[in-house]
Amino acid sequence: MIDQNAPEFLQTANKFGIKLGLERMNSLLEKLSHPEKHLSAFHIAGTNGKGSVSAYCTSMLAWDGKKVGLYTSPFLERFSERIRIIDGREGLLSWEKDDTYGEIDPDSLRRLSDLVESKVKELLEEGQEHPTEFELVTAVAFLYFAEKNCDVVVLETGLGGRLDSTNVIEKPEACIITALGYDHTDRLGNTLGEIAGEKGGIIKKGCPVFAMDTYQREVLPEEAEQAKIVLEKIAKEKNAPLTWNIGNKAERTTQDLSGQCFSWKESNYRIRMHGDYQLENASLALLAMESFVSEEAMHEGIAHVLWKGRLEAISQEPPVILDGAHNPQGVTSFVSFLHEMPELAEEEPCEVIMGVMADKDVGRMLDILVENWCVPVGRITLVTPNQKRAMASKDLRDAWKTALLNSEAFYNSGSCMYNAIDKLHAIDDVEEACRKAVKRAVKDHSPLYMIGSLYLLGEARGVIEEELKNRGNK
Repeated sequence: MIDQNAPEFLQTANKFGIKLGLERMNSLLEKLSHPEKHLSAFHIAGTNGKGSVSAYCTSMLAWDGKKVGLYTSPFLERFSERIRIIDGREGLLSWEKDDTYGEIDPDSLRRLSDLVESKVKELLEEGQEHPTEFELVTAVAFLYFAEKNCDVVVLETGLGGRLDSTNVIEKPEACIITALGYDHTDRLGNTLGEIAGEKGGIIKKGCPVFAMDTYQREVLPEEAEQAKIVLEKIAKEKNAPLTWNIGNKAERTTQDLSGQCFSWKESNYRIRMHGDYQLENASLALLAMESFVSEEAMHEGIAHVLWKGRLEAISQEPPVILDGAHNPQGVTSFVSFLHEMPELAEEEPCEVIMGVMADKDVGRMLDILVENWCVPVGRITLVTPNQKRAMASKDLRDAWKTALLNSEAFYNSGSCMYNAIDKLHAIDDVEEACRKAVKRAVKDHSPLYMIGSLYLLGEARGVIEEELKNRGNK
């Protein structure tokens, strides 16, 4: 994903592709006098939930009075989202009101990018390999956080863990492993055990580890057990105390479009995000933070988190939900949310907008949607995100047709997917599709759901917000 406002050096570095390994990163940091060595960090890896858990941890630490650096990827709307500083509880409250708060400023981004570029030139003159885009951005983040004297940094891995460029952190305060799933199997392994080995590569000697239960939706039980064994073996070898979030799971008490309340360890909490999986993410973050922050920070911190694009309700009348459900686990969580909110089934037939990357398990994603959809559907608009890996809208429409024709739900007159083929529409232009869908949703008082790639959400979120505002519904 490219933001034209980012420095050209960083924009053009994506041509070097994704190359796992730490040699380039270590060489670059050596040239930069190792800014990472000045950082106290919480390191987070996993397949699903990394961003949400990172946000929860950041918010609790900030409410506790810490100046917190937050490094995440990818961005949705602005490149600067990836590098952010939340300074104490006032900073957290400012972030809640303005999602641009704390982002690295343009001058710092340009200046530090120029510094990194100068060191890359030295590496190339020495015959070394050019660092990847993610490595360059990570170096900029380390420099910025060190320069601003952050009390602590929350680092989200980019891909995997063991060979991820963030894994140069030698002694993190804690390592957190979120939900594991079958994604990026071409690079991380074909089994959950192999993937766990890569994610668990962030575990350091003597460092406390907090891990999500490996038994997740869309994960085979035997694979979940193997992943559990792998993580326990790594932790034992590193003499790193491992705590699972299996016991004392969060129990929801209420949920509406404004968020949900739950109990955890005999205390009550509220979060603004939706879905069962957010209860799991929140409980994992609470488990990891309870030894590092006050009880007040645990309650107040997570109550102020809103993570864009993860079952995000940007409007309640009509309901407009944006969810970056870009793999089978994500889609399963999305349809579970629909089941958890029976009032949505009582609304007018909904608008659906979907766009995906072609290298995802699109067939399985659609099978899950078709078999588990539980709200009336009026129109399904399929779009082509502005990304070279995107699946063309017409190809996605064909994949939908295949999934519907192979599904018993399609032939069941009582199903919400009955005759859904007639409701499929392919439009390449994302902006056009969004504006028309919002116009229909407002006119008909019907829910609007956008699902699929985070690239799509980043391209569409601002358009949808603008259109809602123009129609007096934001």
